[in-house]
Amino acid sequence: MAYLCTATTCAQLDVLEVCINHYPVISLDSSNSDVVIGLEPVAEYLRISATIHGWLRGEGALEMARVVSSLPDNCVVVEIGCFLGSASILLAGVRRVRGSGKVHCVDPFDCTGDQLSAPIYSQLLTEQGEKSPRQCFDENIRAASLTNWIEVHEGRAEEVVKTWVAAIDLLFLDGDQSPNGARRAYDDWSPFIKTGGIIAIHNSADREYAADHDGSRLLALEELCPPRYSDVRLCGATHFAKKLK
Repeated sequence: MAYLCTATTCAQLDVLEVCINHYPVISLDSSNSDVVIGLEPVAEYLRISATIHGWLRGEGALEMARVVSSLPDNCVVVEIGCFLGSASILLAGVRRVRGSGKVHCVDPFDCTGDQLSAPIYSQLLTEQGEKSPRQCFDENIRAASLTNWIEVHEGRAEEVVKTWVAAIDLLFLDGDQSPNGARRAYDDWSPFIKTGGIIAIHNSADREYAADHDGSRLLALEELCPPRYSDVRLCGATHFAKKLK
């Protein structure tokens, strides 16, 4: 299969291999040590994800695989901000291994975003020739044989949410990184997370951020704390937390 955007660095692949070799199993449920899944069935999706332009890598990618594996049967996963489908493939691939669930990918597919991100998206897209972001995304998903595990909602998150009704088991926020954009996505979508469900906020590590690019970091600091969330942890560049109420 040919995947678009094979620009992963050797260092990223090395980190991925270390993760795969270091963790032979993924625990599905921290409360039940007898329920585990071998990492090898999802290793191919980790590898495919790493070959497509994206930012969920290394420790963060491995923890995402753990979290998605732990979700209940027929779970609902929502990804806000999908770009070319790198993280989407990881999310859907793990659920394919589990045998149920649906990943809902929300993106306008127009390379818009905060002031720092938008030019990067456009630059990366030019490497794909004359294809649109949606064309690249669809081709990557088809190449990974995951079309039936993903439902695309093409549009801005604030518009798509107007007709959204389903409870969410995992909300992955990786869209507009500006303070206003990140805040709006959270305010619009977090009420749909089930009690006991998971939120993941990417690009929220403690580091220096460019102007207007620290929205996810601020969101994690302001929201991911008791009494609303527990089990807050940072893995790579992504914060994970369990919703309490």
